[in-house]
Amino acid sequence: MAHYMPSYFPPHQHAETTAHNSSTYQCYPFLTTEEFAEVCHYLDAKYCRAPLGPLRRQWRLNLHTALDITATSHSDLLTFIQITRPLEINEVDSQLASGLSNVTLDELSTPLRRSKRQSVRQSTADSIMIRMEEADTEVLRYPSRASFQSSYVVYEIHLHPTYRAPCLWFSLHNLPIDESPLDIDSVFRHLVPDHLKTGLRSQQGAMGGISIEHHPITGVPTFFVHPCFLGDIMAHFDCSKEDYLTVWLGPVGECVGLRIPMEMAVGPGSRAPVSQP
Repeated sequence: MAHYMPSYFPPHQHAETTAHNSSTYQCYPFLTTEEFAEVCHYLDAKYCRAPLGPLRRQWRLNLHTALDITATSHSDLLTFIQITRPLEINEVDSQLASGLSNVTLDELSTPLRRSKRQSVRQSTADSIMIRMEEADTEVLRYPSRASFQSSYVVYEIHLHPTYRAPCLWFSLHNLPIDESPLDIDSVFRHLVPDHLKTGLRSQQGAMGGISIEHHPITGVPTFFVHPCFLGDIMAHFDCSKEDYLTVWLGPVGECVGLRIPMEMAVGPGSRAPVSQP
Protein backbone atom coordinates (compact mmCIF):
# COMPACT_ATOMS: atom_id res chain seq x y z
CA MET A 1 0.00 0.00 0.00
CA ALA A 2 1.28 3.44 -0.89
CA HIS A 3 1.81 5.92 1.93
CA TYR A 4 1.42 9.65 1.39
CA MET A 5 2.14 12.53 3.69
CA PRO A 6 -0.47 15.26 4.23
CA SER A 7 2.24 17.83 4.84
CA TYR A 8 5.98 18.00 5.13
CA PHE A 9 8.12 19.76 7.69
CA PRO A 10 11.85 20.22 7.14
CA PRO A 11 14.14 19.12 9.97
CA HIS A 12 14.81 21.50 12.83
CA GLN A 13 17.51 23.98 11.93
CA HIS A 14 19.70 26.28 13.97
CA ALA A 15 19.11 30.02 13.73
CA GLU A 16 22.24 30.62 11.66
CA THR A 17 21.15 27.93 9.16
CA THR A 18 17.67 29.43 8.94
CA ALA A 19 19.08 32.87 8.22
CA HIS A 20 21.28 31.35 5.55
CA ASN A 21 18.26 29.75 3.85
CA SER A 22 16.49 33.11 3.58
CA SER A 23 19.55 34.77 2.17
CA THR A 24 19.65 32.35 -0.77
CA TYR A 25 16.43 33.86 -2.16
CA GLN A 26 16.00 37.36 -3.54
CA CYS A 27 12.70 37.84 -1.70
CA TYR A 28 11.58 34.76 0.26
CA PRO A 29 9.01 33.23 0.01
CA PHE A 30 8.48 34.71 -3.46
CA LEU A 31 10.49 33.38 -6.37
CA THR A 32 12.21 34.67 -9.46
CA THR A 33 11.97 32.69 -12.68
CA GLU A 34 15.45 31.30 -12.09
CA GLU A 35 14.70 30.35 -8.47
CA PHE A 36 11.50 28.61 -9.52
CA ALA A 37 13.39 26.56 -12.11
CA GLU A 38 15.90 25.63 -9.42
CA VAL A 39 13.30 24.41 -6.90
CA CYS A 40 11.60 22.43 -9.68
CA HIS A 41 14.87 20.63 -10.42
CA TYR A 42 15.29 19.83 -6.72
CA LEU A 43 11.81 18.27 -6.54
CA ASP A 44 12.52 16.26 -9.67
CA ALA A 45 15.79 15.04 -8.11
CA LYS A 46 13.90 13.90 -4.99
CA TYR A 47 11.51 11.94 -7.16
CA CYS A 48 14.31 10.28 -9.11
CA ARG A 49 16.15 9.25 -5.92
CA ALA A 50 13.12 8.05 -3.95
CA PRO A 51 12.70 4.25 -3.60
CA LEU A 52 9.11 4.30 -4.87
CA GLY A 53 9.03 0.80 -6.35
CA PRO A 54 5.72 -0.05 -8.09
CA LEU A 55 4.27 3.30 -6.98
CA ARG A 56 6.40 5.01 -9.63
CA ARG A 57 4.13 3.59 -12.34
CA GLN A 58 1.09 5.22 -10.70
CA TRP A 59 2.49 8.45 -9.24
CA ARG A 60 4.47 10.05 -12.06
CA LEU A 61 6.46 13.26 -11.85
CA ASN A 62 8.10 14.89 -14.87
CA LEU A 63 10.15 18.04 -15.25
CA HIS A 64 9.26 20.03 -18.39
CA THR A 65 10.39 23.13 -20.22
CA ALA A 66 8.34 25.15 -22.69
CA LEU A 67 8.87 28.22 -24.84
CA ASP A 68 7.90 31.39 -22.99
CA ILE A 69 5.49 33.33 -25.21
CA THR A 70 4.26 35.61 -22.42
CA ALA A 71 7.36 37.82 -22.22
CA THR A 72 7.06 37.77 -18.42
CA SER A 73 10.64 36.69 -17.78
CA HIS A 74 14.15 37.26 -19.06
CA SER A 75 14.41 33.61 -20.11
CA ASP A 76 13.17 32.11 -23.37
CA LEU A 77 12.11 28.91 -21.61
CA LEU A 78 9.69 28.19 -18.79
CA THR A 79 10.21 25.33 -16.36
CA PHE A 80 7.31 23.49 -14.76
CA ILE A 81 6.48 20.25 -12.97
CA GLN A 82 3.81 17.79 -14.11
CA ILE A 83 2.43 15.08 -11.79
CA THR A 84 -0.01 12.41 -12.96
CA ARG A 85 -1.90 9.88 -10.87
CA PRO A 86 -4.98 7.66 -11.34
CA LEU A 87 -8.25 8.65 -9.73
CA GLU A 88 -9.79 6.49 -7.04
CA ILE A 89 -13.25 6.18 -8.52
CA ASN A 90 -16.05 5.99 -5.98
CA GLU A 91 -16.81 2.34 -5.14
CA VAL A 92 -20.56 2.90 -5.39
CA ASP A 93 -20.17 4.27 -8.92
CA SER A 94 -18.07 1.25 -9.88
CA GLN A 95 -20.66 -1.19 -8.50
CA LEU A 96 -23.43 0.63 -10.35
CA ALA A 97 -21.52 0.52 -13.62
CA SER A 98 -20.80 -3.18 -13.09
CA GLY A 99 -24.46 -3.89 -12.45
CA LEU A 100 -25.62 -1.98 -15.51
CA SER A 101 -23.17 -3.86 -17.70
CA ASN A 102 -24.97 -7.12 -16.86
CA VAL A 103 -28.44 -5.81 -17.80
CA THR A 104 -29.86 -7.26 -21.05
CA LEU A 105 -33.20 -6.68 -22.76
CA ASP A 106 -34.70 -9.62 -24.68
CA GLU A 107 -36.19 -7.43 -27.38
CA LEU A 108 -32.74 -6.02 -28.15
CA SER A 109 -30.89 -9.33 -28.21
CA THR A 110 -30.74 -9.63 -32.00
CA PRO A 111 -29.50 -6.07 -32.65
CA LEU A 112 -26.95 -6.55 -29.90
CA ARG A 113 -25.57 -9.68 -31.57
CA ARG A 114 -25.39 -7.85 -34.88
CA SER A 115 -23.67 -4.93 -33.18
CA LYS A 116 -21.11 -7.32 -31.69
CA ARG A 117 -20.26 -8.71 -35.15
CA GLN A 118 -19.89 -5.17 -36.45
CA SER A 119 -17.59 -4.34 -33.55
CA VAL A 120 -15.38 -7.33 -34.36
CA ARG A 121 -15.11 -6.23 -38.00
CA GLN A 122 -14.32 -2.67 -36.94
CA SER A 123 -11.67 -3.88 -34.49
CA THR A 124 -10.08 -5.98 -37.24
CA ALA A 125 -10.06 -3.01 -39.61
CA ASP A 126 -8.47 -0.82 -36.93
CA SER A 127 -5.77 -3.42 -36.30
CA ILE A 128 -4.97 -3.62 -40.01
CA MET A 129 -4.75 0.17 -40.23
CA ILE A 130 -2.40 0.33 -37.23
CA ARG A 131 -0.12 -2.33 -38.74
CA MET A 132 -0.05 -0.46 -42.06
CA GLU A 133 0.93 2.78 -40.32
CA GLU A 134 3.62 1.02 -38.31
CA ALA A 135 5.07 -0.44 -41.51
CA ASP A 136 5.04 2.92 -43.32
CA THR A 137 8.45 4.54 -42.89
CA GLU A 138 7.07 7.91 -44.05
CA VAL A 139 4.58 8.21 -41.19
CA LEU A 140 5.49 10.93 -38.68
CA ARG A 141 5.78 9.31 -35.27
CA TYR A 142 5.61 11.05 -31.94
CA PRO A 143 7.40 9.78 -28.82
CA SER A 144 5.20 7.27 -27.03
CA ARG A 145 4.25 8.00 -23.43
CA ALA A 146 2.61 5.85 -20.81
CA SER A 147 -1.10 6.41 -20.36
CA PHE A 148 -3.72 5.34 -17.84
CA GLN A 149 -6.59 3.16 -19.00
CA SER A 150 -8.98 4.62 -16.42
CA SER A 151 -9.70 8.07 -15.00
CA TYR A 152 -6.71 10.14 -13.95
CA VAL A 153 -5.71 13.64 -12.90
CA VAL A 154 -2.85 15.77 -14.18
CA TYR A 155 -1.35 18.39 -11.85
CA GLU A 156 1.08 21.07 -13.02
CA ILE A 157 3.14 23.50 -10.97
CA HIS A 158 3.86 26.76 -12.78
CA LEU A 159 5.26 30.06 -11.58
CA HIS A 160 2.48 32.64 -11.39
CA PRO A 161 3.77 35.79 -13.16
CA THR A 162 1.87 38.22 -10.92
CA TYR A 163 2.22 36.64 -7.48
CA ARG A 164 5.74 35.30 -8.19
CA ALA A 165 4.61 32.13 -6.47
CA PRO A 166 4.09 28.49 -7.45
CA CYS A 167 0.59 27.90 -8.79
CA LEU A 168 -1.04 24.46 -8.87
CA TRP A 169 -3.06 23.74 -12.03
CA PHE A 170 -4.98 20.49 -12.48
CA SER A 171 -7.25 18.74 -14.98
CA LEU A 172 -9.38 15.58 -14.96
CA HIS A 173 -9.19 13.01 -17.76
CA ASN A 174 -11.07 9.88 -18.91
CA LEU A 175 -14.02 10.57 -16.62
CA PRO A 176 -17.25 8.57 -16.95
CA ILE A 177 -19.30 9.72 -19.93
CA ASP A 178 -21.85 11.51 -17.73
CA GLU A 179 -19.23 13.69 -16.02
CA SER A 180 -17.61 16.83 -17.42
CA PRO A 181 -13.93 17.49 -16.63
CA LEU A 182 -14.77 21.21 -16.49
CA ASP A 183 -17.54 20.80 -13.93
CA ILE A 184 -16.53 22.02 -10.48
CA ASP A 185 -18.73 19.30 -8.98
CA SER A 186 -16.46 16.69 -10.61
CA VAL A 187 -13.48 18.34 -8.91
CA PHE A 188 -15.12 18.20 -5.49
CA ARG A 189 -16.34 14.65 -6.06
CA HIS A 190 -12.98 13.18 -7.08
CA LEU A 191 -10.27 15.42 -5.61
CA VAL A 192 -11.28 17.54 -2.62
CA PRO A 193 -11.14 15.75 0.78
CA ASP A 194 -14.42 15.75 2.69
CA HIS A 195 -13.08 17.85 5.57
CA LEU A 196 -12.12 20.66 3.16
CA LYS A 197 -15.19 20.74 0.92
CA THR A 198 -17.26 23.24 2.90
CA GLY A 199 -14.44 25.76 3.23
CA LEU A 200 -13.37 25.51 -0.41
CA ARG A 201 -16.93 25.78 -1.72
CA SER A 202 -17.37 29.01 0.20
CA GLN A 203 -14.26 30.37 -1.53
CA GLN A 204 -15.11 28.98 -4.97
CA GLY A 205 -13.89 31.38 -7.65
CA ALA A 206 -12.55 33.75 -5.00
CA MET A 207 -9.10 34.57 -3.70
CA GLY A 208 -7.65 31.47 -2.09
CA GLY A 209 -10.17 29.09 -3.61
CA ILE A 210 -10.39 26.95 -6.74
CA SER A 211 -10.81 28.88 -9.98
CA ILE A 212 -10.77 28.10 -13.70
CA GLU A 213 -8.70 30.03 -16.21
CA HIS A 214 -6.85 29.55 -19.47
CA HIS A 215 -3.81 27.32 -19.01
CA PRO A 216 -0.57 29.36 -19.11
CA ILE A 217 0.87 27.26 -21.96
CA THR A 218 -1.95 25.49 -23.81
CA GLY A 219 -4.64 28.14 -23.36
CA VAL A 220 -7.17 25.40 -22.55
CA PRO A 221 -9.60 26.18 -19.66
CA THR A 222 -8.05 24.54 -16.60
CA PHE A 223 -8.66 24.58 -12.85
CA PHE A 224 -6.09 26.01 -10.46
CA VAL A 225 -5.67 26.73 -6.75
CA HIS A 226 -5.37 30.48 -6.30
CA PRO A 227 -1.83 31.33 -5.10
CA CYS A 228 -2.62 34.53 -3.20
CA PHE A 229 -1.96 33.05 0.26
CA LEU A 230 1.59 31.90 -0.43
CA GLY A 231 3.06 34.35 2.09
CA ASP A 232 0.74 33.13 4.85
CA ILE A 233 1.55 29.49 4.08
CA MET A 234 5.31 29.74 3.75
CA ALA A 235 6.01 32.42 6.35
CA HIS A 236 6.01 29.73 9.06
CA PHE A 237 8.87 27.89 7.35
CA ASP A 238 12.28 28.99 6.27
CA CYS A 239 12.93 26.43 3.58
CA SER A 240 16.02 25.59 1.68
CA LYS A 241 15.52 25.44 -2.06
CA GLU A 242 15.74 21.65 -1.83
CA ASP A 243 12.64 21.57 0.40
CA TYR A 244 10.66 24.53 -0.96
CA LEU A 245 8.17 22.73 -3.23
CA THR A 246 7.87 19.74 -0.91
CA VAL A 247 6.76 22.04 1.92
CA TRP A 248 4.53 24.13 -0.35
CA LEU A 249 2.77 21.07 -1.73
CA GLY A 250 1.73 19.98 1.77
CA PRO A 251 -1.13 22.44 2.36
CA VAL A 252 -1.73 23.40 -1.30
CA GLY A 253 -1.80 19.89 -2.75
CA GLU A 254 -3.98 18.60 0.09
CA CYS A 255 -6.83 20.83 -1.15
CA VAL A 256 -7.12 18.86 -4.38
CA GLY A 257 -5.96 15.38 -3.43
CA LEU A 258 -2.26 15.70 -4.22
CA ARG A 259 0.01 14.18 -1.59
CA ILE A 260 3.74 13.60 -1.83
CA PRO A 261 4.80 9.96 -1.34
CA MET A 262 6.55 9.52 2.00
CA GLU A 263 9.52 7.95 0.26
CA MET A 264 10.36 11.32 -1.30
CA ALA A 265 10.95 12.76 2.18
CA VAL A 266 12.29 9.80 4.09
CA GLY A 267 14.28 8.04 1.40
CA PRO A 268 17.97 7.13 1.67
CA GLY A 269 20.08 10.00 2.92
CA SER A 270 17.13 12.05 4.09
CA ARG A 271 16.52 12.95 7.72
CA ALA A 272 13.33 14.91 7.19
CA PRO A 273 10.54 13.93 9.60
CA VAL A 274 7.00 13.47 8.36
CA SER A 275 3.96 14.86 10.13
CA GLN A 276 1.21 12.51 11.16
CA PRO A 277 -2.42 13.03 10.08
